[in-house]
Amino acid sequence: MLQLKVIGAADVPAVLALQAQCYGPEFLESAQAFTAKIDAARHLHCSYLAVDAGEPLAYVVSLPVDDGQLPALDAPSVTPARAPRTLYLHDLAVSPAGRARRLGHKLVQQVVHRAQDMGLTQVALVAVQGSTAYWERHGFSVSDAAPGSPLAAKLATFGSGATLMRRALKPA
Repeated sequence: MLQLKVIGAADVPAVLALQAQCYGPEFLESAQAFTAKIDAARHLHCSYLAVDAGEPLAYVVSLPVDDGQLPALDAPSVTPARAPRTLYLHDLAVSPAGRARRLGHKLVQQVVHRAQDMGLTQVALVAVQGSTAYWERHGFSVSDAAPGSPLAAKLATFGSGATLMRRALKPA
């Protein structure tokens, strides 16, 4: 039976294993980076692991952020947001078995609903590995980062093909 559970520190090894199945080496993050993101949103319940019969199939890591303050790829620390309006969907990874069950779609819906429940105005993400069309199917649109801005510098940590995307939310 499929279970969506809130990710805790004990789940980081499973997250790292799924990450290695889904991303190229240039996108692999350390346990420290994942723990920092999870800790920054501790008690907010916005990162989830999909498990069936003890087998991790997919995860999503998201956290509230202040405007323009997206964490860089593999950032060893993350400052918790003070006045967030955005839930940043940092990472979604779905195993082949999870793809057949549309777990990516389910996890994205979970994040959007959580953002609405938190009273946030948008969900933002950085699309990598040519995934822009996937995110557009989930209601996200390409968004610009001003050249030379701190946001553009963080976006650059994801590589040359990285695309900032946003989805505006309706009040819950």
